[in-house]
Amino acid sequence: MRLFAILLLCLAVATCTNPMPRAQVSHTADARLSGLHDFQLIPPENAVDALPYRNRYPPINAQVRQGLVERGYRESATPQIRVYYWLALQDAPLEFKVDVPPPDPLGPYLAIHRLRDETGTLRLRLTDMQEQVLWEGTVSTGLSPAHASAALLQDAIDALLKQIPTATP
Repeated sequence: MRLFAILLLCLAVATCTNPMPRAQVSHTADARLSGLHDFQLIPPENAVDALPYRNRYPPINAQVRQGLVERGYRESATPQIRVYYWLALQDAPLEFKVDVPPPDPLGPYLAIHRLRDETGTLRLRLTDMQEQVLWEGTVSTGLSPAHASAALLQDAIDALLKQIPTATP
């Protein structure tokens, strides 16, 4: 009974904490990025064929736009940089087995839990007008985009935007 209470307490504490998402830069800033500051946001439909969680894109669009402006870039009708962004989804089955089957006449099959592991990753790519990558990064929250809160998504986008070099005149 005491073990159950401790596990329940640990679970409650774990769900209350909000770990800061880690952004990873997969393509560091190219020297050609310096001096460029006019950008155009490209709709995610132009980046990938299948878009999971379409309802997540309007807030992502607004936050990426605002974050780029805060980093010294400006949206323009004659852009120097194209900004692509999209969510990628990794979906895998998880199976948890309990060491000791429950003392129940229905049998040990009750001790196996099958779940789905959905991990969303946001990818952001800056290219020049010839589609050559100037910078690219990803951020993953480790949580399903279907269940992640708007605040967690916002934290993930902020962590990714902080990795983009500031615009230089």
